Amino acid sequence: MTRPFKHLIVTRFNINLYSPDTKLRVSPEQWMAHRLELFTSFTLPSIAGQSCQDFTWLIAMDPRTPDGDMATLERLCPANAKLFVPAANENSWLRDLEPGPYDLLTTRIDNDDALHREAVAALHETYRMHQAQLTRPWVMVFPLGVIMDLDSRQAWMMEYWTNNSPTLVEDGRDPQTVWQWQHDQIPADVPRCYIKDKPYWLQVVHRQNLRNAIQSGNPYRRVRTDLPAQPEHLTVFGVNPDRLPVGR
Repeated sequence: MTRPFKHLIVTRFNINLYSPDTKLRVSPEQWMAHRLELFTSFTLPSIAGQSCQDFTWLIAMDPRTPDGDMATLERLCPANAKLFVPAANENSWLRDLEPGPYDLLTTRIDNDDALHREAVAALHETYRMHQAQLTRPWVMVFPLGVIMDLDSRQAWMMEYWTNNSPTLVEDGRDPQTVWQWQHDQIPADVPRCYIKDKPYWLQVVHRQNLRNAIQSGNPYRRVRTDLPAQPEHLTVFGVNPDRLPVGR
């Protein structure tokens, strides 16, 4: 018998953007303008276009976000998305959830990346197949994806076994969400279930990235430069290859 579950997709949009300690290459205003362009070109259409919409998308916003930017996001986001300002000293991802005898699935996605339109459906199918066998908490991982260099408009298939879009399955009576760990620091004793029948995520590399790059020394990350992706491959992520933002 399948246990009841709830699914949250969680995104930290601009938390601490306006802090004097934030490391930026541009002003906060320029960062927001550029990130909104990336978000509406990649992340937003990919989530809004999921074949399965049985989830809630939570988007955490810095309290100092200008009203105009908040209004823009509220206008563009789908009905199952909720913008919120995290409160201090509490797990605000869980603010609208009552603890209970269900499983909580939380999927992380950054605000400049995208998911394949069948990603949520694949997660729910995999959860139903394995929920009776695996000890909670456990993680579902898409190890295969696509990485795109926005400057050159080139993209390649990629293997990334500790990528930044894992999904954590927890008991709904005391969940902490996938944000309790960095995506590459999930403890080794947490069981993994890998979904690897197709590339399920799109990672976008652009000039404002502080960490992402096409090549790196990470042993769990391999860019398949022998397998270039074509522009039409972007459409499965909800991305229009003819309307990509400039790589600035």
